[in-house]
Amino acid sequence: MDSEHKHKVLASFNIRSLGMIVVISDVEFGFKKGMVLKSITSKHYWEVRSRILHSSYEKRFDGENEIISIANIRDVDSLKNRTKTIDSYEYIIKPIGHHEKPISGDFLVFTVTVAVRVIYKVTDIYDDYLLLDINNGDTGVLHKKYVADKVQIGDYVRHCEQKYHDLVDEFGNFICRE
Repeated sequence: MDSEHKHKVLASFNIRSLGMIVVISDVEFGFKKGMVLKSITSKHYWEVRSRILHSSYEKRFDGENEIISIANIRDVDSLKNRTKTIDSYEYIIKPIGHHEKPISGDFLVFTVTVAVRVIYKVTDIYDDYLLLDINNGDTGVLHKKYVADKVQIGDYVRHCEQKYHDLVDEFGNFICRE
């Protein structure tokens, strides 16, 4: 399920020591570590790793993982004023299943895939995530920690009450691999 609230990408870039950075506007409540963002245009996914703070004047959100960046002292006043005008913030993100950064002008939405009362087919396996076909070619991602270790491409997953997803075949029969 994708959220209705869209966050505009103002810029994105790579910094060798930090990784992929995205500057996002219209952030109301912040993004906790592990949240997944999805591009409206490209349908690519990114996992939020942490927020970059440049000064103590920036707005903070509960539960965010933060990294403090050293800012040039001459820029502190501009940072103080900037946060009041456009609510844009910088986040370190990790691509899921690709190496692309978000494109300026694109919109990102918070996304979550929960297989409630339905089964979803595993179409690809990434480092920490499974790519799922959730609706005739529309995709979703699910962290591997919620599924059996022996999952394979072509398997299906189904939600159960403990937030752990059952590994099943296309008819909903349990799969147990040793």
